[in-house]
Amino acid sequence: MNRELELVESMDKLSVFMDKFQKRILSGDLKNFTLRQLYYIELINKHENIRISEIAKMLNVKKSTVSIAINQLIEQGFVSKVQSDTDKRVYFLKLTSKGKNIIKIHIKVHKNMINQISEVLSHEEVESFIKTIDKITKS
Repeated sequence: MNRELELVESMDKLSVFMDKFQKRILSGDLKNFTLRQLYYIELINKHENIRISEIAKMLNVKKSTVSIAINQLIEQGFVSKVQSDTDKRVYFLKLTSKGKNIIKIHIKVHKNMINQISEVLSHEEVESFIKTIDKITKS
């Protein structure tokens, strides 16, 4: 088999693997979320006092797109807006206790997947994989 075909088949296999991973993420307690919503929750968890405009900038999407999704998460009780003490025009996003529970579940799914990969790949292979993916996605 030629190398190009091998590369295409490997990419197809990786795509199937990622689809299975995403389906696993969006099952159980997380089945009512979109991947984008989970990513927003993850960003809010990771970045204290983040604003909607900052999320939009990080993801290179319109602020209105982020606002719609965040408002849904607020309505569902996963996220809250907290007004700045110093500038009353500014609102920060925080996870509610309900949102914190979702991030715990989300992290557990990620850890399970990482454990599954770690059972197959050595530490060096994982490092090489990360570098390879970074190199491909930056090109």
